[in-house]
Amino acid sequence: MATRIWSGDDATTPYDWSVTGNWQGGTVPVSTDDVYIPAGSAKITAGLNQSSVSLNSLTIQEGYDRDIGSATGYLQIGTGSLVIDSAGGQQFIDVGSSAVSPEIRGTGTAGIGARAVNLLGSAIATLSVNAGSVGVAIAGDATSTIATARVLSGDLLLGKGVTLTTLYQRGGSVDQRCASTTSELQGGTLETAGSGTVTTANIYGGTFISNSSGTVTTLNAYGGSIDFNQSSVSRAVVSLNILANDPVTLMVDEEYMTITNYNEPFTVPFSANYSRAV
Repeated sequence: MATRIWSGDDATTPYDWSVTGNWQGGTVPVSTDDVYIPAGSAKITAGLNQSSVSLNSLTIQEGYDRDIGSATGYLQIGTGSLVIDSAGGQQFIDVGSSAVSPEIRGTGTAGIGARAVNLLGSAIATLSVNAGSVGVAIAGDATSTIATARVLSGDLLLGKGVTLTTLYQRGGSVDQRCASTTSELQGGTLETAGSGTVTTANIYGGTFISNSSGTVTTLNAYGGSIDFNQSSVSRAVVSLNILANDPVTLMVDEEYMTITNYNEPFTVPFSANYSRAV
């Protein structure tokens, strides 16, 4: 195990991960190394296929503001730990089959429909988004698997090809275009789109906007706002349960929305608005 620090300033072949002159100390990282991409260092746009390497850790340090990879060419590398605290540029990283738990502490910004940090991985354990702009498998037929996604703040886009078990959201914005077993919202805005199903949605606060044609099997409303009024796509909830003493607001487009079982076992501050999408 060794520490490798990126510079990217080789005199003849800069920006290439596989060139020794782009690394402080003149050694390209190998498996079990700890790699740091510091602020002020160069972009990484070549030598991107490092799929045979499995690092101990990869850290993009606070203030780094250059591109890593591109939408058509991800940095492919295994790692046991991934921390990103960038301040600009776009980073595209494919961790392969690593059972890693990426932590996103900060990112730059990206244009409309794009994300600053873009990830792929077939065995992501826990994705933590604490700030910034993040996308997982957002392009075309890209796929990824996430056991748990945790969002404290920032913006997360989950593409249609993501296999997601559990989402916990405390704030920020999540655009969920995939299916999930459980999606839990305590704050911020969670919007579903596409055709992914949600087996259980637990809404404690914030705003849940359901635009996906996929069925919500069980929706437990403990608080917050639930909006089925922003799309003309046919949608269905098998069981809607109003369960808590916090205020709950329900907005339903009765032309396009079907609720099979409605349960309100408690007397709660509850308001419903039935209307029609334009």
